[in-house]
Amino acid sequence: MDKKSPEPGFRLYRKVADQIAGIIAQEALLPGTRLPSERVLSDRLKVARSTVREAMIALEIAGQVSIRTGSGIYVDQPGVTTDTDLGAGPLELLDARELIECEIAARAAASIDATQLMAMEISIEAMAAAHGRGTHREADHAFHIALAKATRIEPLVGIIDRLWSQMFSPMFERMGALTGLFGEPQDTALEHHRLILDALVARDADLSRQRMKAHLVEVRRVLLRASAFGAGSSDKG
Repeated sequence: MDKKSPEPGFRLYRKVADQIAGIIAQEALLPGTRLPSERVLSDRLKVARSTVREAMIALEIAGQVSIRTGSGIYVDQPGVTTDTDLGAGPLELLDARELIECEIAARAAASIDATQLMAMEISIEAMAAAHGRGTHREADHAFHIALAKATRIEPLVGIIDRLWSQMFSPMFERMGALTGLFGEPQDTALEHHRLILDALVARDADLSRQRMKAHLVEVRRVLLRASAFGAGSSDKG
């Protein structure tokens, strides 16, 4: 949980990105200067380390810092003016998915039929047979869309589709690459999907909710790996 709540209608990571850009300018940090760790910046700016991480991704995309895996984060092109509103941050999107999809799974357990179960089974088989991120992603998307359809609440399908369209924004792509999310064994997501499907077959709403939550919590765990942003970010806390 962030230490300070964002202002309504204002993305907290963008505010933090501007604050970090301001620090770089105020302290006249030259290109190549290594920035303080996530922990230090989190304490200084009174926000969660996850927000600092999203802000750093936004600054890198804006060309103001460079993130060097295993080393730290370095000033690239100093500047106070930033264009860092890149949509919802990856962790904000996961918050939304956890709130919505866990309840979708529970609702679907009561309403899913044999045809919909088969559609989800087919998506799992497609994931198992996928070669490369693109085909795996399509099968993964199909699973979550099929689950939303199983609730028989049509607006939920559009909501999940829109969330998924944002899950592969430049910010999510970069954070996933830096933390190794896309290098994770695909068997992990596959096994999670199978467990969710098993709970749906059993018509167990609570178990379906729990297994969807476990699936999304695992994605968050990978994105928040402490070692991902180099030695400067590996402090515990």
